This record gives sequence, structure tokens and C-alpha cells, in this order.
Amino acid sequence: MLTEIIKLLKERGPMSPTELARHFQTDVSAMEGILQTLERKRRIQRLETKCSRCKGCVEMKPEDAAIFQYLEIGAK
Repeated sequence: MLTEIIKLLKERGPMSPTELARHFQTDVSAMEGILQTLERKRRIQRLETKCSRCKGCVEMKPEDAAIFQYLEIGAK
């Protein structure tokens, strides 16, 4: 699944853990673990986001606010 996630992020651009979990029909918590692995391996990176849907953090799930993108090999 790691290669498929990287391929999807290359094709579609940045996505949230929720979007990725929906695409791969898996739990968000499982997807977050996979994304942490890819982030440690420097294959993806978490983007800093400013939520445009903000009504206060109590209404925003952390997995909806996080966005990940493919990290070109050799990029910092």
C-alpha cells in the first residue's frame, strides 16, 4: 500500500489522511500510521495548513486538518 499512496499523492497532489483512508477503504487511524512511516522515510511531508473551514478547533478533526504531499527524493 505504501507505493500506491505515493503514486496517488504524485498524481492528485496533497491529500488529507481522511481522503486517503476513504480512497483505500481503510480506517483513518491505520492510514495515519502508514503516513507516519512514509514521513519518517522522507517519502512524503506534512504541509502546514490554515483551515478555511474554521469554526474553532473543537469542530475540526485533526485528521481533516493535516495534509500530506509527495516529497521528491533528495528534497528537504
